[in-house]
Amino acid sequence: MESPASASQTLRFGVFDLNLRSGELRKQGRRIRLEGQPVQVLVKLLEQPGELVTREDLRRELWPADTFVNFEQSLNAAVKRLRQALGDSPSNPRFIETLARRGYRFIAPVSGSTQDLVSLPRVRAVESLAVLPFINTESDPETEYLADGITESIINHVSRLASVRVMARSTVFRYKDKTLDPRAVGRKLNVDAVLLGRVQQRGDALLVGTELVDVPNGWRLWGEQYNRKLADIFALEEEMSREISEKLRLKLSGADRTLLAKRYTESTEAYQEYLKGRYHINRLNEEGLKTGIEYFERAIDRDPNYALAYTGLADAYGLLGFIGLARAAEVMPKSKEAARRAIEIDDGLAEAHASLAGIFKNYDWDWAGAEREYTKALELDPRYANGYRMLASYLAAVGRPEESLRASRAALELDPFSLPTRAEFAYNLYMSRRYEEAMDEALRTLDLEPQFAPAQSVLGSVYQQLGRYDEATATMSRARDLSGAHPATLAALVQIHASAGQLQTALDQLKSLEELSARQHVSSFWLAMAYTGTGQLQAALDQIQRAYEERDVILVWLGTEPRFDALRAEPRFVEILRGIGLSPRADTAQSGR
Repeated sequence: MESPASASQTLRFGVFDLNLRSGELRKQGRRIRLEGQPVQVLVKLLEQPGELVTREDLRRELWPADTFVNFEQSLNAAVKRLRQALGDSPSNPRFIETLARRGYRFIAPVSGSTQDLVSLPRVRAVESLAVLPFINTESDPETEYLADGITESIINHVSRLASVRVMARSTVFRYKDKTLDPRAVGRKLNVDAVLLGRVQQRGDALLVGTELVDVPNGWRLWGEQYNRKLADIFALEEEMSREISEKLRLKLSGADRTLLAKRYTESTEAYQEYLKGRYHINRLNEEGLKTGIEYFERAIDRDPNYALAYTGLADAYGLLGFIGLARAAEVMPKSKEAARRAIEIDDGLAEAHASLAGIFKNYDWDWAGAEREYTKALELDPRYANGYRMLASYLAAVGRPEESLRASRAALELDPFSLPTRAEFAYNLYMSRRYEEAMDEALRTLDLEPQFAPAQSVLGSVYQQLGRYDEATATMSRARDLSGAHPATLAALVQIHASAGQLQTALDQLKSLEELSARQHVSSFWLAMAYTGTGQLQAALDQIQRAYEERDVILVWLGTEPRFDALRAEPRFVEILRGIGLSPRADTAQSGR
């Protein structure tokens, strides 16, 4: 039964009810599918029943002059959809009368108070959007890549537009596989609107349902059901991006429309292989990275000029080296070759320049080249959150802490709930010897996700530098367990126990790390860290020398990592540091405790 409060917010005409709070139109209790401009036109007409509402009034209220739409066409389409919903006829109207070239008049009797209409939200330009991970309704792991891929494609398309801020992938994908209240998520992310979606593949048919929700008031701004062939996925994504942009009332230029329609390949088969590759490398484990490489190579076989596939290949090889799953000499040249090929094909691809910058930094030790490519990437895409995150890492490595922290904050502004970005911000604070701030940031990251191993690792390292050894041991042990005993956490535990005066425990754990290195690849950097902690400085220098000869990608942190402070006066350490292209800095030798 309708409550008195609800009844007072409802207008009735004929067999229809319009709820003034939600904007829902119902016919004899059944909801009529209508949203956006058609509802707003109805609202304007109901504000003045029996009176003329001019086309100019409607344009001024609902289609501001700086909105890039064909007003005449859009208004005619909105009135047509409204009449269809009401079962009305322009030649024999029961509700909406057309006054030629002037406007419209609502001619049916209306019951209920119109005074509450002033509180009904108006369609407004949306300045920020979160595209939540589309749901794969088939629950088939083999088609999960499609739901993720369509989500990422819409994020990438719409985020190219300067007039809207779009939450980055790493932030929104935290909500994957969760039951969501879109308004609650939108409020947490501080966005104006949230896009939801469902994807279903049936043979060669692709069914996609979407819904755009206004966060402040809960209005359904737009929704659509698409039934297309899988081969038409490009056209589908472009159509969705255009319609979303229109419903958000974005100010689109001709260049913006070109960006929305940009394709990186015309081969749907290559695109599907690319989506599968991205899906697998986002798992960030050895199996996922190697499977991703296979899919990127298949995409390139289908389209040798597919720049994004080369960028994916560069990222996958680079991650294998950086995570420590393969020797740098085996994978980084392949990463570099793929990144260069991507740039040759499309010099305007920000991701490709960022990939190349990472190789210059981590493998070539070409610091000037790295900074040039990071700068280029951010010029091409000033809202590229990962670009700022990677630039921050570069600046921390070369000992420019203030600039690094500014870049980290820029990344967080664009991608506020990204766990890697937050953990790296904490790490950059740690590298700049701002331990209390690093601790606070690591704890904030763990508030978001207590099981995030990198943040546990940073926090454990900070506790060590603060002399809080019990907390350091407990925290780093959690990082070890969560990471599957990554060598970085094992070396850190050796350091912590040695710092706490538990030398025998440290030596026992060092022996375990040495035994592990005999069975699998362990970066010489981590062995050097463990030897440094136990006071075996010459053995540590030998491992650093080996890492230098192998061009170990972790070696970029040698100039700033506090746990190597005991080596900074050693001539061989200084020589290696200069060989990497880093200058010894007097201030890094001070502990900052």
